[in-house]
Amino acid sequence: MRAAAAADPRLRLEPAAPRTFVAMAVLMVAVPLVLEIVVSPIGRGLPVAGPVGRVLGVAIMLAVTGAVYAVLAGLMRRHRVRVDAAGIEIATTFYRRRLEWSELRMDAARVIAIDERPELRPVLKSNGFAVPGFRSGWFRSRGLRRLFVATAGGKKLLWLPTTLGYDVLLQPRQPAALLEAIQAQAAAALATVAPGRPAR
Repeated sequence: MRAAAAADPRLRLEPAAPRTFVAMAVLMVAVPLVLEIVVSPIGRGLPVAGPVGRVLGVAIMLAVTGAVYAVLAGLMRRHRVRVDAAGIEIATTFYRRRLEWSELRMDAARVIAIDERPELRPVLKSNGFAVPGFRSGWFRSRGLRRLFVATAGGKKLLWLPTTLGYDVLLQPRQPAALLEAIQAQAAAALATVAPGRPAR
């Protein structure tokens, strides 16, 4: 069966905003570059002294930080959700999770306003990637829940509790539409597995 998220743009994860890439460029490229220009930690360690060493130090810093930025910016575009007959798959930067319908607590799944549910806000990064306006991977909430997160700075999120000891927090373009698609696929899957038994 074709993945629902591939057919309906409302179900796709919200991508990182341009301001997020700007903030990351400032933190990862501009700040180290200014440090090299002012203090010259790389240039001073080169065998070439004087202005040539300083210029080489700046070039090396720019090359390294620019390459790291390019890799991370590319990974931030790996940010998607797939819903099919078997379950849901989330891929975001370095991380990927596949959940079968039986592993999701569909009765508790909700669209939430994160400001109204502070106990679910991801605050501690355990094995995740975070820049201003973007979170990806594993976090702990304020209430110390384990969370798998794929968000881009929005307030309306889809909360999916699991039976595996962690919750999933997603930011689709339309959280209610994705929840509806997940509920429909889960009900259809359960009805196929157990004909005649009401879907939960």
